[in-house]
Amino acid sequence: MRSYSPRSWLAGALFLSACAAPLPEEELAPRSFIKAPLAADNGSDLNGSDLNGSDLNGSDLNGSELNHFLVSVNFNPAFKGGALLDEAWLRGTSFYGYKGSTIYKDAEFVGVQFQGNLGDGSTVPVRITGMNPAPAPNADVNLYSLEYRAADGTWRPACRDVAGTPVQALPVEGVWNYRQNVAGGGSKTDDPQRFTFACLGGAIAKCALWGYRPWATYNGVPLAHYHQACTRMVRADYCGTGKSYTTTGNRINFYDEFGIQQDTERWVFEAEWDQNGARCFYGLNRTHSQLPCFDSRVQLFCGQDLSTNRGVLMRNETPGSLGIDLGL
Repeated sequence: MRSYSPRSWLAGALFLSACAAPLPEEELAPRSFIKAPLAADNGSDLNGSDLNGSDLNGSDLNGSELNHFLVSVNFNPAFKGGALLDEAWLRGTSFYGYKGSTIYKDAEFVGVQFQGNLGDGSTVPVRITGMNPAPAPNADVNLYSLEYRAADGTWRPACRDVAGTPVQALPVEGVWNYRQNVAGGGSKTDDPQRFTFACLGGAIAKCALWGYRPWATYNGVPLAHYHQACTRMVRADYCGTGKSYTTTGNRINFYDEFGIQQDTERWVFEAEWDQNGARCFYGLNRTHSQLPCFDSRVQLFCGQDLSTNRGVLMRNETPGSLGIDLGL
């Protein structure tokens, strides 16, 4: 995880004889998630196969292969008004940067241009065109409107939904492995040089807005692994290889030991999850027998012992009889 060191700012300030004051202590401290559990419409939440979405960037940039996918964005270089910032970084979903003795934050990053990285190793300019807080109960999360510069020089929306309508994104420190059916697929890597713009509608953004802020803590416990477990769960990445085994539109009821998301339904238990995928799944729910990890993870009594965590971060259920969604 990227951490801002005041030494780098102070060294630059002293070198330039700047007189600006350092950032307030509350801006230097890690953010904590101390609010009440989010009142999401649990039970009506829809499953989906996208991690950061095949919807990311639409057909213009994404295409059908990973090579044309925006896999990460560099913190630096960052340009504001054509001028190179000395440094840029994230604190939660707030951008910070400075040029000489001038510090920029949040909405002052509108117009800032970053370098985006595609799956084939090439780069593409990405810029912020707007910023606003997310709707309640996520007002502590900043959402950003994004554009990328196409090969013809025009700027186009970087995030679109399935209908092609532009949507916003939230920034998350670190990068994800978007490959599927391979060791390490779907995993997250902390990287002090790069971050991810998580488009709304993808699992990365969904899980952050459901309360699993990967940059935050809950009762002193870091939520990064809970967020990663959520991205596995919402995509039905049972085997932890990045491969989704869900059908978009399946409903899920999910919950955790903290009550950030609570058990609101009396549905059929499906699986226990950690950051590496399903620790176990109930063999009679849905069709798990075709999974390559079936023999190693199926347990008849999966989910029955709720008194001991055993490393379990999340649990989920599906509606209907034996996981068959009857649309009730």
